[in-house]
Amino acid sequence: MAQSPSDEVELLRQLAKGDEAAFHILYERYQRPVFRFAWYMSGNQTTAEEVAQEVFLQMIRNPRKFDTAKGTLAGYLFGIARNLVRRQMATSLLDVPLDDEELKDDSALAPDIDVLSEIERQERLELLHKSLLALPAVYREALILCELEEMSYPEAAAVLGCAEGTVASRLHRARTMLKSRLQNMRCVR
Repeated sequence: MAQSPSDEVELLRQLAKGDEAAFHILYERYQRPVFRFAWYMSGNQTTAEEVAQEVFLQMIRNPRKFDTAKGTLAGYLFGIARNLVRRQMATSLLDVPLDDEELKDDSALAPDIDVLSEIERQERLELLHKSLLALPAVYREALILCELEEMSYPEAAAVLGCAEGTVASRLHRARTMLKSRLQNMRCVR
């Protein structure tokens, strides 16, 4: 995901001039990671889609707001997504949807797939996702950014607005909490 800062600054400069191609390059580069982050944080596909859309609308409205001295463009976009998800979840009555339609795979299984193994795998993934959603937001954010989005501690610290040591501490705590929860559900040893 890491791109040359000068490349990103040039694309944002072109975007500010109304260059649609620059927007498409940035959108293709960052839409999936921003969506994935919002989905893991909220546990809701619709919320994730809305957040991802709003992140890019904010980038279009004010492309000069990004400051290279404060971090990477990815960090800036994840920071916007983080704030939007938090706002959305604060106003939502359904903090953790446990029976979310998006978690189910509607596609038909291929005839050569072992059905029982596939069902077990899906159940484990669902338990993992529910366990991830059950983590407090500060730990879930660190885990998603560092483990799933593969951000470095400095990048995650910039997104979260905290020290690198805090990111490391939260990540360690998140792993411990997640492992404990999965052990209690007999998903891992």
